[in-house]
Amino acid sequence: MITVTALALTATACSTRAPGSEPGDVKTGQGVTDSTLTLGVLSDLSNVFGPLGQTLVQGNELYFKQRNANGGICGRQVRLEVRDHTYNVQTAVSQFSELEPEVLGFVQLLGSPVVSALAPKLASTKAVTLPATWSTDWLKKDGLVVTGSSYPVDMVNGIQYLLDKGLIKKGDTLGHVYFEGDYGSNALRGSRYAAEKLGLTVKAVQVAPSATDLTAQFNELRSGGDPKAILVSAGPRQTASIAGLAGGSGLKVPILANGPGFDPALLSTPVGGTLADHLYVTTSYEPFAGESTTAKTIAEDYGKAYPDGKPTIFVNYGYATASVMGQALDAACEKGDLTRDGLTEAMRSLTAVETGVMPTMNLTSDAAFPSNSSYINRVDAKVPGGLVVAEDPFASEPAKSFTG
Repeated sequence: MITVTALALTATACSTRAPGSEPGDVKTGQGVTDSTLTLGVLSDLSNVFGPLGQTLVQGNELYFKQRNANGGICGRQVRLEVRDHTYNVQTAVSQFSELEPEVLGFVQLLGSPVVSALAPKLASTKAVTLPATWSTDWLKKDGLVVTGSSYPVDMVNGIQYLLDKGLIKKGDTLGHVYFEGDYGSNALRGSRYAAEKLGLTVKAVQVAPSATDLTAQFNELRSGGDPKAILVSAGPRQTASIAGLAGGSGLKVPILANGPGFDPALLSTPVGGTLADHLYVTTSYEPFAGESTTAKTIAEDYGKAYPDGKPTIFVNYGYATASVMGQALDAACEKGDLTRDGLTEAMRSLTAVETGVMPTMNLTSDAAFPSNSSYINRVDAKVPGGLVVAEDPFASEPAKSFTG
């Protein structure tokens, strides 16, 4: 699947270029001409995270459509070259080889296995890339710029929330269902760290991305005594299976999932009621139905741009990361350097990035995530995207001390 985006919408964003400069006065490199600026997107639009990936791309598109409608960036129209790697590493590697010479950088690279495989190429090509994955493994990697908080920190903050609300207590055992690799295994570091700091025990069970029936894993979690909460660092299908098994067995405990583990389409399935009653979702970005001014504006503009769209939490994240890239491009333009080196320097000069739907971020260091705060969200089938904010972004004491 190939999509090229260079569309325009009415919006409030402004064009920025170096004072007194024309497009030809700016130093340029790959992906930049006097009239266009091309960025790459490698996403999963049809497999494990397909529905989430589609809305993540829409969030990316929405921001740049708005910028294009107001003159573009540095006097240039932004084009997005989008590829669907179907969560297949070999496909992604091939697509990267095709796209890399034609783009300035990548505003989205979805999937921990994909990022892991491409990290050496990103370092050697200096293609600035915003990974749509929140593993601490991406720290200190040339070319990769992480945004928001990490998988383990989101899990730490989520567990602290459950404890603060009396949904679990000191001494309890928590089950944790997780994907192997840079998503689930990384999140597991967070749950184990929180357990150590907060007087809890974690019983972990690994699951493959292809698994949709988690009966064996669920039974393993219950062996020796029922867990008092179930943590999910996997995909929506795994969240659905766990919720269905818990509901069917009468196990009424909180289910806490990292953001990629929730898809609002689950609410129209037989497990929708269990999710509404028991699911909490921890993220570093505000959900689509958030009450902030920016979230409301995104929702209104999304409805106009995608009248048939099915929004998820990833719309806001996609918009936010596009905004991060846009602000870095603005800074590079101000310095008259739209090469990869110029974009890297500009990105790392941003000390207080505001997106409106994420906490303020300092991107100057590649050795730490720019935020340790998380939103806690609850299910609400009546709102677009299926989630509402239960707790505004906060950083728990264990999260502040977590170093990965």
